Amino acid sequence: MLTPDLHIASVGVHLPAGRASLKSAIDAGLCDEDEFFESDLVEVPVADGVAAADMAVEAGRQALQRAGLDPSNLDLLVHAPMSREAPEGWASPGYLLRELKCGRAASFAINQGCNGTLAGIELAAAWLSAARDRSSALVTSSLRAIAPYLQRWTSAGFGMALGDGASAVLLSRSPGVARVEAVNSRTLPELEGLHRGALDLADQESIAMLTVDVPARAREFAVRSEFDSLDMHRIFSTMYAEIARETLAEAGIGTTDLTKVVFTNAGAALIEADVMGPLGLSMNLSTWDFGRTIGHVGASDHVFSLDHLLNSGEVEPGDRVLMLGGTQGYNVAAVALTVT
Repeated sequence: MLTPDLHIASVGVHLPAGRASLKSAIDAGLCDEDEFFESDLVEVPVADGVAAADMAVEAGRQALQRAGLDPSNLDLLVHAPMSREAPEGWASPGYLLRELKCGRAASFAINQGCNGTLAGIELAAAWLSAARDRSSALVTSSLRAIAPYLQRWTSAGFGMALGDGASAVLLSRSPGVARVEAVNSRTLPELEGLHRGALDLADQESIAMLTVDVPARAREFAVRSEFDSLDMHRIFSTMYAEIARETLAEAGIGTTDLTKVVFTNAGAALIEADVMGPLGLSMNLSTWDFGRTIGHVGASDHVFSLDHLLNSGEVEPGDRVLMLGGTQGYNVAAVALTVT
């Protein structure tokens, strides 16, 4: 989907001050060293005594302030929570709007896992284009890995450890830090069971008490499906390359034009095998050198990396950046940007 006249006015991030290193987790027996073989992960941020929704408020406030937008002029809020933020039956968007003093803007909460920010950008782009009087949208996400629902070092698997934090992307019709050229997503329903495993969906009481264990569910899926490890590698590498090339082609951008590729903060080996290699790109164009210092902060990974690129001077006006991600469903998404 082409996105004419759509810009990222600013981004906001919130990283708590606490840190937990992979080495300390291995030494404490919290995870198996083999699970992080060739991941190159260093540490993850850890929040203490702060709610995930409040971290999203901080990130959203920073984005609004950086852009100089009066919160009362915000038209839309899209929030992508990554963890249980409060008791069932409560909706966080209203809380965020109130704390940010955004008035009675439209709002949605979306459940798109690690692609929450990319999905929010796609949905907000369509929402803004539907009426000319709509001019701004804030996409937020937050994660706090709280046991027993989430285990920081083992729930995600595949060389990933969960970090706490929140992010915000302010979209606007007016120029800002980057122009959104195109955005797309696709779902591969044949891989739906990858994050469900052998769970019985009718047993809601048991499901509600379970700790998220993606590696275990993936192993169960492999046993129950016709896919072996080579099949899975082929499917993943193909679908990431296809959504990336489709989005870049719409935007008139070649893979050789890219300055950086921002992917989910998975392990280095996975990023190279499933993403950078199939696109014919060097790992030097990835943002893993930064990502390894914060781990996997859910749908905020892309925003933290973009914020880092902008503030570190690693990108400059005119540079092309691809944001690419995958999540349960199985959903893949891509956003093509031009830094302004």
